[in-house]
Amino acid sequence: MTSVTVPIELRWGDQDPYGHVNNVTVLRILEEARARAFWNAPGQSGGAAVFPPLEPSEQVWALVADFQLKYRQQLPYQREPVQVAMSVPRVGGASFTIDYAVTLSAAEKSPRVTAQSTLVLVDRDSGRPQRLTAQLRRRLADFAPEASTQSAE
Repeated sequence: MTSVTVPIELRWGDQDPYGHVNNVTVLRILEEARARAFWNAPGQSGGAAVFPPLEPSEQVWALVADFQLKYRQQLPYQREPVQVAMSVPRVGGASFTIDYAVTLSAAEKSPRVTAQSTLVLVDRDSGRPQRLTAQLRRRLADFAPEASTQSAE
């Protein structure tokens, strides 16, 4: 697998007066896609996701350390879900990067929105960075655009 695509439904209230998806909503869409792709749902374990359920009781948390977003084209409101494609181009010692591309449909070739986030693993109690385990590195490597792009910090 080199990427994962998650369909995200839009809500009527996601649009602005021009009929475009509001810029704050775009961040929500990316967050929802990231959580669906990389974390198991609460109450679910051992699924296909990379991480256990997002629960405050987990000892190690993955926190967003950086986020960059580019609007390439307007993202109009539509009843069909938008498609969020994600890959992991870089895995470091305690962090990894996710690339995003949002399209109106699977057939659309040029993304309407592109983004990149860096997530850092931290200890819940101390806030100190935690190194990625070998198992987690292998799971994240499944989402690499190319195996040669993986690097260590």
